[in-house]
Amino acid sequence: MKKKFNGIFVSFPGDEKEYGGCLSSGKAFLHISAFGDVEPCPFSPYSDCNINEVSLDEALKSDLLHEIRINHDKLEETSSGCALWNNKDWVASLASQKNHQE
Repeated sequence: MKKKFNGIFVSFPGDEKEYGGCLSSGKAFLHISAFGDVEPCPFSPYSDCNINEVSLDEALKSDLLHEIRINHDKLEETSSGCALWNNKDWVASLASQKNHQE
């Protein structure tokens, strides 16, 4: 589409299956909050690092993002939208594990 149209295109939960599943957590994109928290995506506001404290390269290697990427099989698209949102308890537990270790 970028070749045909001049614009920015963003994948949304309804597009996940076409693009190989959830693209969050640095697989294709991630989200940085206004406070600098590095989050898997804007629909999953959980973080275990802050861009004000680590480099982007270090953030991409964070435990939270890594665990989500290696457990990609848990993130199948459903008819009810975002795979991360549908698994928010699991994602929150990953973020809280890191915070309890500190």
